[in-house]
Amino acid sequence: MSLHATASQPGRWRRFWRPSTVSSGRQAQVANLRWRDLLNRRDALILDIAQTRAAGRSATVLIALIDTTGAARFAARFAAIGGLLPRVAVAGAGTSTAEVATAHGPADNLPGGANALPWSEVHDPLVQTLEAAGVVLAWDAPSKARLLARTARKHGLPATPVPWRDLRAEYRRLGYLNDSLTSATRRRAGGRATPGTLASCHRLLAVMNACGN
Repeated sequence: MSLHATASQPGRWRRFWRPSTVSSGRQAQVANLRWRDLLNRRDALILDIAQTRAAGRSATVLIALIDTTGAARFAARFAAIGGLLPRVAVAGAGTSTAEVATAHGPADNLPGGANALPWSEVHDPLVQTLEAAGVVLAWDAPSKARLLARTARKHGLPATPVPWRDLRAEYRRLGYLNDSLTSATRRRAGGRATPGTLASCHRLLAVMNACGN
């Protein structure tokens, strides 16, 4: 799989992250499923991605995916700039939550057991994880899609469709129009809000479990 887009591919970045590019058959399988049913799907993944910037440092992008059992499927942190030496820490399927959690806080610690890799080596595992998903669940999916698209442009990534479902929009239909994910978690599941993308994935899973059941 090539890691570089060419000048003859205008507009691919929009197609990369637009849900309508997913095959109609694949999307139809999950478009009308209730949250309770989504929680029982092995191919349903929960994604969060965020960009952070500490004082005096360049921006860092954090990304995490878990499945509906709460197991970490992918976690990485990397430099957001399109420089010559973007570095990441990545953990794949089977990595424990404890091992990847340190990649998603304010500290610079890398997750236990994970290697620091160039972004080009992280791209393929990420794409494979997304392509294997029947549905990718996110709170405010459009904003996640935009950040992924910007990251793709900066690193010259090829396109792959993502079968998004925006759970914030669906949650708002319950009547809670102003709830953030933290507020929704507090309202539905209780507990303290821990910062970080991996923790956000678990908060969304908790809201799904509370509402779906």
